[in-house]
Amino acid sequence: MIANGCYRWLSRRLKGFERAKPKQLYRKFVETGGTIEVAPNRELLVTFDRRSHNPILREAALDANGRCIPWLKNFRVVFAYR
Repeated sequence: MIANGCYRWLSRRLKGFERAKPKQLYRKFVETGGTIEVAPNRELLVTFDRRSHNPILREAALDANGRCIPWLKNFRVVFAYR
C-alpha cells in the first residue's frame, strides 16, 4: 500500500505521467542507472545516467524541498543529471 501511494505521488509530480501505472513509472524512472556519492557536507549526490526522460525528472524538481531525511542520518538528497 505504501509503494502504491509513492507511485501515485510520483505520477502527480511528473508532467505528462499523471495517469501512468506503477509498472510504467518503474520502467521509465525508477529503474534508472546512476551513481550515489556521499559528500562531506552531509549530502547524498545521486547522479542519473543520460536518459531521454531526465528533462521530465529535472522539471519535477523532486529534491527541491532540501529537507534533511531523518532515517538517512539527516543527510540531504541532491539530484544531478548527465
